Amino acid sequence: MRISRSGRLAACTATALATGMLMAGTASATGLPKPVTPTPRVTADERVGGHLPAGKPKAATQQKQRLAAGANAAAGSAWNLFDVDGDGADDILYRGLSGTSYLKASGSTEADITYDVWKTDTAEDFKDVIPVGDLDHNGRPDLLRLTVTGRLSLSEAGTSGTGYPAWTGGGWNIYNKVFGAGDLTGDGNADLLARTNDGQLYLYPGTGKAGYDVPFGNRVLLGAGWGAFTQLIGGADYNGDGKTDVVATTAAGVMYFYKGTGSAAAPFGDSVQTGTGWNGFNQIVPLNDSNGQGLVLARTVSGQTYLYAADASGVLGNRFEFSKGWQVSDLISGQGGIPAHGKSSLWGRTGAGTLFTYHTNGDGTFAPRTQISDDAGWPVSEVDVLLTSSLTTTSAADMLYRYQGDLYDGDYLLGGGWGIYNAFAGVGDLTGDGYGDLLARDKSNVLWLYPGKGGNGQGFGNRVKLGAGWGIYNKLIGAGDVTGDGRADLLARGTDGALWAYPGTGTAAAPFGDRVKIGGSGWNGFGKLTAAGDINGDGRTDLVGVDSAGVAYVYSATGEKGLNTFKGRTTLGGGWNTYAELL
Repeated sequence: MRISRSGRLAACTATALATGMLMAGTASATGLPKPVTPTPRVTADERVGGHLPAGKPKAATQQKQRLAAGANAAAGSAWNLFDVDGDGADDILYRGLSGTSYLKASGSTEADITYDVWKTDTAEDFKDVIPVGDLDHNGRPDLLRLTVTGRLSLSEAGTSGTGYPAWTGGGWNIYNKVFGAGDLTGDGNADLLARTNDGQLYLYPGTGKAGYDVPFGNRVLLGAGWGAFTQLIGGADYNGDGKTDVVATTAAGVMYFYKGTGSAAAPFGDSVQTGTGWNGFNQIVPLNDSNGQGLVLARTVSGQTYLYAADASGVLGNRFEFSKGWQVSDLISGQGGIPAHGKSSLWGRTGAGTLFTYHTNGDGTFAPRTQISDDAGWPVSEVDVLLTSSLTTTSAADMLYRYQGDLYDGDYLLGGGWGIYNAFAGVGDLTGDGYGDLLARDKSNVLWLYPGKGGNGQGFGNRVKLGAGWGIYNKLIGAGDVTGDGRADLLARGTDGALWAYPGTGTAAAPFGDRVKIGGSGWNGFGKLTAAGDINGDGRTDLVGVDSAGVAYVYSATGEKGLNTFKGRTTLGGGWNTYAELL
């Protein structure tokens, strides 16, 4: 977990807001609290264990035949999704919780090397990194990166990092899942699949080009209903017929196999149920060995990984233990689940006003706390602290605070007049532009949306009225996606103790769908309740609540709906009454 010190000293250009809250420059008030000092994760090494099977280096004549085949190659011959060392077996690219990327090369018994994924903006954290194979048949794999603002960029991948982004395209934030498919259409070119938030699946056929050329053709709708799956992977041949297939799992853990046909008109057949119990894994990842066999790497919440091989029916049955310790990876290239962005952190403020942070371990637990403020530096009676899901392209929580009616972003004054509000929630991106937004409820119980402007501390756009009647709730909560569709959601606790979800729509005019009851009465038993973001690696937001005895519990989102939104709680232990509030 990383904490972003909001307080980026950029010029604030917004004009007067609807309520007369004027945006200002540098802070002029006296007696402001001293800004917090974020602490880095304390970790000896984020390199994960396990040795991938070695590939079989191809003879020079075989390599020439492979490159010459191009568009005349047989269906499924896009070969590998991510083979950077050219041995015919896929390698694995993953990112640690600290933000460093590593490469696990097939056949290597050495420690994984750091891997440089090119960024045009050093402050940016990619939402996803997508292996797509060798698009232009030059013997080197290509890699796509997806930003939170929906820009997809393509680079060639080498043995130590990627090249400068060549082709780029915008508008990809309409999808919650984009993944490499191998050659689905039978023309020998690697293709791409993309699923919208409402479950429509599209095929982007490969053109056989890369670099600055357009790598994919016009999209083709394959069908609806794909929102039923929490994980989707493609780009590997699982039944051994030489054609690439698609594998999908539901929130309930049921796995389905879609057999590739090699036909552009209908690239795969009907689904076949091939297993259950896959909800025990928070990520599954496709791999190809040098024999053309598709494998699946599966990770549990505790970080244990397994490799699965399939039989001739595409059933993943035989497995062997790969390695422990994979919970420290917050993104595995090609992973099946929707990647998280924005917040995976927990802050506590004591009654005396001292702030502490808890770094996530990636397995649903937290490391020991770290003090990030002066003793009693943030008095509860004087300063309101808001920990929001990321307001920028950095995947880290942002700290705002209200002091004497003024709102600050670190040591930068955003504006005055914020004393009219009695509740805030920084749930993430509600407008669909990729930047986190802010919700505020005024003392007349009207809820307002402040669209985030991104950039570096540039504040918010003009507020949007969402409606009245929000006084029926005593707590507004949110930090990302709870429902599993890739959109940020708002949770609200009623005065009767019931818990409700307002699913995000991705539009500023009407950012929420109809509310859904996700918890019965009893949630008032938590004096402190907050959304900590994704803390167990599945991409969904989890809740932390503290009861009257000071015992803290984690409620992990399941990807299911209604009263099944959260599964049984796990405990973090006692002593949490030392905090006046959790953020």
